[in-house]
Amino acid sequence: MLRRWLVCVLSIAIVAVGGSYLISFLTQWPAAKQIHQPGPLIVISQPTLSWDQVSEKRTPHLWKLAEEGAVGALATRSLSSHSCDAQSWLTLGAGKRTSENTRVPMTPPGEKPEPCWIPSPPTTITSDAPSGDGAPAVYPLWQRVRHRALERSVPADPSHIATRLQGAGQCITAAGRFAPLAATNPQGRVEHYVADPATVDVNACPITFVSLMTPNDTLMERILAKAPANATIVVAGLSDATGPEVLHTVVINGPGVPHGLLTSNSTRQPGVLQLTDLSALVFSRLGDKAPHQPEGRRPAVQPRDDPTSAITDAGMVAMQLRIEHGLSADFLTRFVLAMVGLLGAGVVWWWVRRRRAKKSGEPLQPSAALRWWFSGCAAITASMPVSTWLIGLVPWWAAPEPRTALGWGVVGIAALIGALALLGPWRRWPIGPPVFIAVVTLSVLLLDVIHGTPLQFVSMMGLQPVYGGRFYGMGNVGDALIATSALLICALLAGVLVRAGHRKLAAATVILIGLVTLLIDGTPVWGADGAGPLAMFPAFAYLALNAGGLSLTWRRAALIIGSAVAIVGTISVLDYLRPPQYRTHLGDFVAQIRYHGDFSGLERIVMANWVMLKSNVLTALVPLILVLSIVVLLTPSRWPGRVLLPLVERIPMLGQGLAAIVVCWILGFVSNDSGVSIPPTGMLLLAPLLIVLATAPNGDQPVEPATGSLAHPKQPSAPDADVETAGPGSVSGS
Repeated sequence: MLRRWLVCVLSIAIVAVGGSYLISFLTQWPAAKQIHQPGPLIVISQPTLSWDQVSEKRTPHLWKLAEEGAVGALATRSLSSHSCDAQSWLTLGAGKRTSENTRVPMTPPGEKPEPCWIPSPPTTITSDAPSGDGAPAVYPLWQRVRHRALERSVPADPSHIATRLQGAGQCITAAGRFAPLAATNPQGRVEHYVADPATVDVNACPITFVSLMTPNDTLMERILAKAPANATIVVAGLSDATGPEVLHTVVINGPGVPHGLLTSNSTRQPGVLQLTDLSALVFSRLGDKAPHQPEGRRPAVQPRDDPTSAITDAGMVAMQLRIEHGLSADFLTRFVLAMVGLLGAGVVWWWVRRRRAKKSGEPLQPSAALRWWFSGCAAITASMPVSTWLIGLVPWWAAPEPRTALGWGVVGIAALIGALALLGPWRRWPIGPPVFIAVVTLSVLLLDVIHGTPLQFVSMMGLQPVYGGRFYGMGNVGDALIATSALLICALLAGVLVRAGHRKLAAATVILIGLVTLLIDGTPVWGADGAGPLAMFPAFAYLALNAGGLSLTWRRAALIIGSAVAIVGTISVLDYLRPPQYRTHLGDFVAQIRYHGDFSGLERIVMANWVMLKSNVLTALVPLILVLSIVVLLTPSRWPGRVLLPLVERIPMLGQGLAAIVVCWILGFVSNDSGVSIPPTGMLLLAPLLIVLATAPNGDQPVEPATGSLAHPKQPSAPDADVETAGPGSVSGS
């Protein structure tokens, strides 16, 4: 048996590694090149500007800049779902997300956004300087604005750029209503302020910030007409303002800017920047003295030869994210309701048959059609989450109706995976169909995160970059899916080995799958996730102990928790030891603790989770899912626990696997900044897989009845020398 196990493991490893290298070869991008600024820097904001507003005829001057320079899609979210001009310029000046006054919530589909706060312009101090050079001005209430920004759970100094650049002898001219917010020093003074952007002199200072009230290609060209030939020009839609939440246009042009797609180490996505990356671009003028920004990295360029291919790709990314976000809530709601309705119809079908059998006095005969109905609906439901990843391989955005193509494409892929699960050769194996779906889910998500999360980035259940969720690595929804699928795979495979009397191999299987999952999820260059391994390690360890026939004592429990913390801490410290520009949020968190004693990241996790929990009625019910799961596991003789009892009695290690999954959900819920999404996402995958397991046509294999809780049913005994009986000091036996 050991030889067969080793051959199987080696074969899977060869296929996985070979497939990963093949994907890398097929999807490799040219090495990114740095942006250099040989002359002055000019930043012009055109609020609401997006790529669907840019064309050679409509915006000829911006189009020319884009053809010659580097282009991308810009995420502008700060501390609110909807970005406004004032908070965007404050964020640019701080290099960190910040805000002031009332935060504007996400705009419901088909509605207009709530109005943004518009601050009063600074008060001009009398000056003899030419009007275009800018006169000194002051914000009377700046001290209060800055104090509030510095007192938030994640402090941000809106005067950061002004302090650093002016301290290095580089003055800043600020023109327009909002640009002065990024050029104000700690005393509230703007050294060079021009009220009318049309009159600004872009040669007065090494740095010029200009805020227009609306997109205006003609005015932009007039402002840039006197710019020196060595100037670096940034034109961007810095805010959503009066429009919907989307990724906005950003163009960087200059003699030190290669032509191509913009990217940065903060997004790791070709064609995508976030607002704080532009702050890092401004700070880069300080050279080696530039401060490290935890939320932004200096933009770079992936070079392109074709003058318009980069523009096309940047616009395509923005369009994909706009459509998938607009569809996600509606699609997921309708899909789940439809599947629940179909499963409910199956229940009615079963009830009618049962009633007829009672009337006739005959026993209720099994129905193959009813089994196929339940297993088919459940298989499609369980396959839907991974299908929202796989649809990214299909050019749905090129269809005449992209929204329709996206929705039905996900359904079609889910139906295909479900059909393969139920009709493939593994269908003869009782656990074959659910293991197939779980393996597809786990493999797709892990391979995707290894290669930069291109599928998760644009998935309806993915990272949601428009709202600044994440741009790379494993998001919370992905965490829930890989944890649930990996733990279920471990439990079902270990159960087969336990039944055959190979507990050592069962434990080794759990450990091997767990280590691979944790390695990919936690490594900064891949999953870059801290809370995921913190939640998954105890779950895998608990399952491995049970697979090996060992009891969970208080000492072992303490060792498991301590090891989880040590692993995450070690990963974070190793990430911190990398150069600052390559660190993830894990290394930045260590740096904040070391240099500033700043633990605000932990407070941010708690607050974000609390805000999300109370955001609506559905999220408020998430703790109920956890409580119900615990009740099911601990009270198998009562409803609803007795619904699962026959299945747990039939499948070895399933009860322990369910307990491990619930433990992972609980830890993920409390340790992630959006942990509210973890239990319902996990349940969306687990519940239909259990239905498939229960209703698969070849799923009945009667064994000795189990007793105890669902988490620790007594399984049929098998000869194994490594079984340890739970002692009196154990937390729970196996």
